[in-house]
Amino acid sequence: MQILEGVAKVLAFRTLPTTVLTALVYVALFAAVLFTDRVPGAPKNQRGLDLTQAYADLHQITARPHPFISHANDMVHSYILERLRNATAGIDHVEIYDDLVSNASWASWSSSAFAVYNEATNILVKIQGSDPEYSSTGGALFSAHYDSVATASGTTDDGMGVATLMQLIEYLAKNRPKRTAVFNINNGEEDGLNGAFTFLKHPWSNLTDTFLNLEGAAAGGRPLLFRGTSTHALRAFHVPHPHGNVLSADAFSRGVVRSGTDYTVYTGAGMDGLDLAFYKGRSKYHTKYDAIPYTDGQERALWAMMESAQSSGLALLNNDKTHGTGDPPVYFDLFGAWMVLLPLHYLFVSNVLLLIVGPLILMVLLAVEAAIFRGGREIQNGHSPESGNLLQRFWNWLIGFGWLQGGWIWAKFWASVVVTIGLQALLVFGYLKVNPYIMYSRPSLVLVSSFTLAYLSLVFVVTPSSNHLPEKQKHTMLVQTYVFTWILLVVATVAANSGIGGVYFVTAWNFAVLLACVVGCIENMVGAQGFRDPPRRFFRRMRYDALPQRDEEHRPAVAEPATEATPLIQSFTSTAPTQDESGAIGWWIVQLILAVAVPITLVAHIGVVLIGALAQTLSDGSSAATVYQAVSLVAFMLVLPVVPFTFKIHSWVASTFIIIFVLTTLSGMLFFPFSQQEPMKVSFQQSVALGNISSPNRQITHATTTVSGLDYYVPDLVLAKFPSALGQHVNCSEGSAKAQGLTGCSWDSDLLPFPGAVDSNRSADVGADRWLKASAKRLNATSARFLVGGANTRGCRLYFDNTRIKHYYVHGSEPGMLPQFSGPPDGTGFAALFLWSRTWDRTFTVDVDWEGEGDVESTLEGRVSCVWAEYESGSVGVDTYATGKIPAFEEVLSFLPNWVTVSFALVEAWGSFSI
Repeated sequence: MQILEGVAKVLAFRTLPTTVLTALVYVALFAAVLFTDRVPGAPKNQRGLDLTQAYADLHQITARPHPFISHANDMVHSYILERLRNATAGIDHVEIYDDLVSNASWASWSSSAFAVYNEATNILVKIQGSDPEYSSTGGALFSAHYDSVATASGTTDDGMGVATLMQLIEYLAKNRPKRTAVFNINNGEEDGLNGAFTFLKHPWSNLTDTFLNLEGAAAGGRPLLFRGTSTHALRAFHVPHPHGNVLSADAFSRGVVRSGTDYTVYTGAGMDGLDLAFYKGRSKYHTKYDAIPYTDGQERALWAMMESAQSSGLALLNNDKTHGTGDPPVYFDLFGAWMVLLPLHYLFVSNVLLLIVGPLILMVLLAVEAAIFRGGREIQNGHSPESGNLLQRFWNWLIGFGWLQGGWIWAKFWASVVVTIGLQALLVFGYLKVNPYIMYSRPSLVLVSSFTLAYLSLVFVVTPSSNHLPEKQKHTMLVQTYVFTWILLVVATVAANSGIGGVYFVTAWNFAVLLACVVGCIENMVGAQGFRDPPRRFFRRMRYDALPQRDEEHRPAVAEPATEATPLIQSFTSTAPTQDESGAIGWWIVQLILAVAVPITLVAHIGVVLIGALAQTLSDGSSAATVYQAVSLVAFMLVLPVVPFTFKIHSWVASTFIIIFVLTTLSGMLFFPFSQQEPMKVSFQQSVALGNISSPNRQITHATTTVSGLDYYVPDLVLAKFPSALGQHVNCSEGSAKAQGLTGCSWDSDLLPFPGAVDSNRSADVGADRWLKASAKRLNATSARFLVGGANTRGCRLYFDNTRIKHYYVHGSEPGMLPQFSGPPDGTGFAALFLWSRTWDRTFTVDVDWEGEGDVESTLEGRVSCVWAEYESGSVGVDTYATGKIPAFEEVLSFLPNWVTVSFALVEAWGSFSI
């Protein structure tokens, strides 16, 4: 009996047990989510893959920056091609094709006002499947790009993807799949997904209906399944350590994330597939820190991508259930061990059912509970049960017990929600005004600050006067939490009907709280006076009810005055503990697990992905308000589920949280937001003006250097470090930067770049013809021909300033545009044409047409230009390459503060035309 009483004290719904168990739930779940978010190690059994060889390949591919317009790019191309030929030599069902033939034109994915012409330098591999049924269709495409940006060696973007595909090719060559596998190791992705677009002109693109694209948008960690087209394709992602969340796909589709990958091209061409990419550590993305020494996990990160690509690739090639057009998917992982997958319409149907059935179930249970409770009270007071049906009894209970006796218990829940939302908005406003970029380097400070404030605001509204309210506060609060989640479920149902799957956690939360409420109703009915209990328990309860310490109002009886006959030692009879204190021990634990642990688990997983993906997009121009609001919402959702239990959580928790909130908020407001470990990113561009291309004696008119980045930091803290900017008129304007939301600062510079080979005769580099050879002539009233070519480059451009062209033709190319990407939907034409050649020093001949008024000639004005991104000479073995030098960029690299890094560099030389 003493043991049972001891267990009762430990497990009863009292302050200490509730505080301890609640803390354990939060700590255990947070620890589990964070622990399983680490990059797993490579096993001894690598299932036919060779991590050591892949890591060696990665070193060769990422030895230096290798953008498309660089000689280092050619060396990476040669290395990959030779490695694959050696690895697959003598295997009949493997074919390698160095695509130096295909070319294509299309409307740019980033802006339909831009047209693109590209000549392929893709490395294609075909592994013929063993099943003749899929020899000409139904295969799977595997894609990664081998080019990098000019400022990064491209370890995660996309060296790891390429090294993974090389391993997968070797594995499939030895383990022939059922379906045909096609590999597109493509070039020019960083310049506009060019390699993927051009692949669509190759016949092998018609062999596939599904794809797996490997990418990198950060610096290591666990690769995330960013996007998936359908439930059929998602079935392939049955991998050893799954990591993915449909919220990332929602962010892409709604424009919250503005970057793009080859996934965009393949889905636009009608294929189903998956987009797997690194996403953490974006401060290193496209910078010198996207290199092996700075990669989170290094070999372990590479293995994480390799094992995921192998498992999902084999499913795409051997499992027929991974092919076919299906519903949009809802997916999320749990603790890196399970991937939950369901069609989006299942989520919608489930929401509708919960919206209808859930309230009905709860209302019936509350009505029965009210009838039993009221009948029990009348029996206790010696009266007959109230007449009337269950609905009448429930209504009487609702107005008599719920509002007249405990009105504040109903109101304070909603008051706490309103107060919490208001204080969170105030906190976000404070961060945005005082230190808007602290999220970039210290997101944990902001999250802890928001979390503790949410808890304090909820507790300080809910807890006061709890001891003077009806004993069923927990149950009532759970019912109100259910009502709140039901309202959220209405919104989530509308969102699901609009194609948003990231609201799945609302469905799970609503269902879990409904179950907790059902448990509470059963608990109250079991403990009610009018319920049919076992006789011993019933009479024991009736004996407690008959004690003189309580009147019918449940107040302690007034003690009789002491007399000479009063015993020296008073004999006390203990009163029955309240249902909330000890009744039916264990009920409240089940409710806590359902109402708190379930939503906390889902929201914590979302928080890890959200903070890892968004926190460091601020220096790319993302809205700081959106990022802070998202983190604030996560913090609010992490705290709200525990509200029904807060009045039993010890006050020292709130006292501790006050100290934590003050410290984290002050730190978040005062700390400098960038560091050498988490640097702010800027971009560099130099523009060299060469005058009118028709002038016989063209000379450089001026050179302008532009550094773009976050407002205040670039104009006030960065520019003063550059000697060439000192004493110059610097023009800073928002919106002139490469990315929206950034500020670009420009000044005239005497540091001229050299586009050709560096030699002793520097004077030869000064003339305009050394940079750009171009001409323009009119063919008729509405057409013209351009010749444009640059020294030591393979990228040029045409800009049309006063009118848009309707059609263009690059001489020597295949006529027409890709049918899936043929032009602006409004038919307005193109304002620019980007030209990419596979050969160096190419002179493009381009005919353009535009709309005019009959035979009347209208003036066509614009610019022609070529671009450079390679700024130093180098060599690999016996191969050497010479490039132009960019002194202005070298100045930037030399004088940048250590908390700043460069993520984009380009030189553009241009001349104007008017014909």
